[in-house]
Amino acid sequence: MSESSAKERKLRNPIVGHIRALAKGFKYLVEPNRMTLDYPAETMKLPPNYRGFFTVDDKKCIGCSMCEMICPPQAITMIPRVQVQSGQTVPEGAGQGKKTKRPVVNWGRCIYCYFCFDICPVDAFVPSGVHDLAFYNDKDYRPSYEEYLKPPEEPYKNSKKVVSRPDLKRGVGYEPAP
Repeated sequence: MSESSAKERKLRNPIVGHIRALAKGFKYLVEPNRMTLDYPAETMKLPPNYRGFFTVDDKKCIGCSMCEMICPPQAITMIPRVQVQSGQTVPEGAGQGKKTKRPVVNWGRCIYCYFCFDICPVDAFVPSGVHDLAFYNDKDYRPSYEEYLKPPEEPYKNSKKVVSRPDLKRGVGYEPAP
């Protein structure tokens, strides 16, 4: 066996790798050098074009079902509605008018690919900068149409906004957002 292959074998030894990992963990235990945020006291300032949760503009939506067809995880479901004289939509059976469909998103399935935004012929989807909502019950992932029309509220409005910056020692550091 050559000297170089013995050296490679020594480097690939799993026991040596585990010992190195444990040593690194103990080092950070003694000298904390964390790259994480103090969430939710600190939250990242998101760029202005960031698209998080979204709603649909009921007045623009034409009920074409293109968003439902293109959705990869099948998170969008078209629900039947009735459009009444005032242009407002109501649940089917609640009034007389033109039958139509409107999209509702199952947030437990949505992967935020935004194919629905891209394919919508009338730009009916309204993005928001909110991306960190939590749901306690499975049924909350699937809102009713009325709940879906309401824009989501940012859960941590009073948190300190920070931006990331490169740090040679830690890798990433955070400073207050301008």
